[in-house]
Amino acid sequence: MNGAAIRTAHAGDADAIAQILNHEIAHGTAHFGTTPIDADEVRTWIGLENPRHTVLVATDRSGVLGFCKSGVYKPRGGYAWTVEISAYIAAGAQGRGVGSALYAELFDRIEAAGVRTVLAGITLPNDASVRLHERCGMRRFCVQERVGFKGGSWHDVGYWIRHFGGDEAPADATPLA
Repeated sequence: MNGAAIRTAHAGDADAIAQILNHEIAHGTAHFGTTPIDADEVRTWIGLENPRHTVLVATDRSGVLGFCKSGVYKPRGGYAWTVEISAYIAAGAQGRGVGSALYAELFDRIEAAGVRTVLAGITLPNDASVRLHERCGMRRFCVQERVGFKGGSWHDVGYWIRHFGGDEAPADATPLA
């Protein structure tokens, strides 16, 4: 990832993030959205003030290369230490280590914020995404069969998981969700 930097996303990144996602929505199956998102929706994610739920971007001189985010897994308080993550990389930046760099920074930040469990869903097959998540210490724990219909066919979604810390109670038992 030569010459690229990882940083917290800001409102000015919303258009580029939406473009990356909309490309996948229109041409791929990694995102099950069927209509484009707009930059205002992205600005909503970016504006959340919760250290367990963050949006990061990888940038270089050409602009945003990709992004990752952590978000609410389920809204009930007992799930406050579990997040769901995702990463999307611009077509021209794939295979350059952008996803690994984004996730490394994201994992450092959310672990420091008290996250104990990270989940990621991957539309199957997607060998590149599986390799990324496993390189980042995640392991597959289940597959939901035929849960998404897109591009004229049914798709399975595999779930990957990673735990931080042990079985003891979180240091701060106050949910931030």
